[in-house]
Amino acid sequence: MTDGDDGPPLFDLTDPPSVSDYLRDVWRRREFAVVVPAQDLRALNMDTALGQFWHLVNPALMIGVYFLIFGVILDARAGVDNYLGFLVIGVVVFHLTQRIVQDAAVSLSRNEGLIRSIQFPRILLPLSTVNGQTLGFLPALGVAAVTLLATGEVPGWRWLAMVAVLAGQYVFNLGAALIVARLGAVVRDVNQLLPHVFRLLFYISGVLFSVETFVTDETWRRLFALNPIYDIITCARWCLLGGSVSAAVVVGFVVWSLVLSVCGFVVFSRAERSFGR
Repeated sequence: MTDGDDGPPLFDLTDPPSVSDYLRDVWRRREFAVVVPAQDLRALNMDTALGQFWHLVNPALMIGVYFLIFGVILDARAGVDNYLGFLVIGVVVFHLTQRIVQDAAVSLSRNEGLIRSIQFPRILLPLSTVNGQTLGFLPALGVAAVTLLATGEVPGWRWLAMVAVLAGQYVFNLGAALIVARLGAVVRDVNQLLPHVFRLLFYISGVLFSVETFVTDETWRRLFALNPIYDIITCARWCLLGGSVSAAVVVGFVVWSLVLSVCGFVVFSRAERSFGR
């Protein structure tokens, strides 16, 4: 809009920016989404005896507990040659997504003061959550690699494909984080519901057992391919353990990652101006 025929043009500040302008603004402030989570990660556990070693100890202890209960006591190893490797991949991949989504649900409410004080793209808050939890995931990935090598797995060309799987999971996690952050800003109870949702997902994503062995009905097996976390875990296991992976799982993984990221951006960006009110 213009103010008469002379003078600079005036803009309505309530109008949402174009997608290109919005993304350029995010890119200009990208350091926030990298430096802040890195500093938070460095400060974590600084007041403990082991300090940063807890980033390695925690995933190792968690995997040990699951292996003792499900691998030894309940003997869920049927159909799996290297159950410890099978388990560590499932647990590490699953908990990365879980931690990102649950943390993203409170990323806006936790930073209300910042949102009301400074004008910046709000998407940087869930984005920094994704980046921070992904950085925190790297030690667990190292534990997984050491476990696989210790159990006799030999690195091959498929291990290189794990980079693509992790990239796809990052895109999926970002889309899920944006949607959950938007919901969490409106309904604070979302954060209380998510642990129960992920507890259900944990048992229906093949984290602890081989779906091919325990699920004999072909129709039910196909339904598993509709679960994006199962798709990610299965593709990761194909990369690191070998075996086979169905086309439905690969397609499901790709479609979920692309669709959820686009939907997440649209849902979040459209509500940009409402955050902090």
